[in-house]
Amino acid sequence: MNAFRQVRTVPFHLLLFLLCGTLHAGRYANSFLEIGVGARALGMGGAFGSLGGDGISFYWNPAGLSTIAATQISAMYGPQFGSIQNPLGNYHFLGFAQPLPGRAAISFNWIRLAIDDIPIYPELEGESYYDRLRNHGYRPSGEPDGFISDVEDAFFLSFSKMNQWKLDLGWQFHRVRFEMPFGVNLKWIRQSVGGFTATGLGVDLGTQFRLHLEDFFLDSRLGILGIGLHLQDITRTSMTWNTERRRQDVVPVNVRWGLAYAQPFQRGRHAFNLVWERDFRWKTTDHLGMEYVGFRRYSLRLGLDDGRICAGFGIRVWVLSVDYAFISHDLDNLHRVSCAVSLD
Repeated sequence: MNAFRQVRTVPFHLLLFLLCGTLHAGRYANSFLEIGVGARALGMGGAFGSLGGDGISFYWNPAGLSTIAATQISAMYGPQFGSIQNPLGNYHFLGFAQPLPGRAAISFNWIRLAIDDIPIYPELEGESYYDRLRNHGYRPSGEPDGFISDVEDAFFLSFSKMNQWKLDLGWQFHRVRFEMPFGVNLKWIRQSVGGFTATGLGVDLGTQFRLHLEDFFLDSRLGILGIGLHLQDITRTSMTWNTERRRQDVVPVNVRWGLAYAQPFQRGRHAFNLVWERDFRWKTTDHLGMEYVGFRRYSLRLGLDDGRICAGFGIRVWVLSVDYAFISHDLDNLHRVSCAVSLD
């Protein structure tokens, strides 16, 4: 019995979950990487790639890593459907981001989705439903032959570099600051289902364009306008299974772009961020998010992820930040909790 025949014997509701371990449709390879990282970004509807400045930026747009201000250790846990005490699956993230000289940054990150105790049932006996209706011996007992697990891991090595210059517009004799960071992800992905495994390598590229409006309009009350572009799986990441025919699942390129506006208040003690993004991997999806940051210590967030309502909040005490996100979903509402330690 090969891996794909085994999967067909899984009960329907578990099969649905196994194949769609994401917030989106689940017939796609590496779909666990569509779930999202960081309760801050998820509470904003997944609209974060044009903003950055956080250790989780590697996932949404690696270019945003270049604006982190300090070393960060980040982590997240998310029960994937079911109750928090007994979820159908467990989703984890752990990452480390380090600023480098010259306004650059590097990060190492690990994402895992694990589903345990998936029952495997024997093949149906008899040639047809009619045979099983007539002969009781052909009817299944309902007892599984055993259990398997599905474990999916992704390891990211990310690098980002900020490029900044001032452009003299010759308008009222002032210069305008422009910033254009670039970033790259190298990722190794591994999936194990029962006794079968698949591995693959992928590359993501990202960039941002940031305009300081206070320079452009000579008004210190204005903030930063950002444009983000994230090209995911530009090498068409291929997952190769260790089956007899060496089956391959190919992940197509995804283009994700968006706009962001970061508005500070009261000399940076408060801030309001508004972000809109769109991606095109499987279908055109829109993401909209907003965030209010008060006294640099607490945050309130609201967003739309392809029409689904998201919300969240965060609080920072000394070097520790804790964030929570609520995500509405047709199958079940999801909850995410993440934390980060900033070594300022």
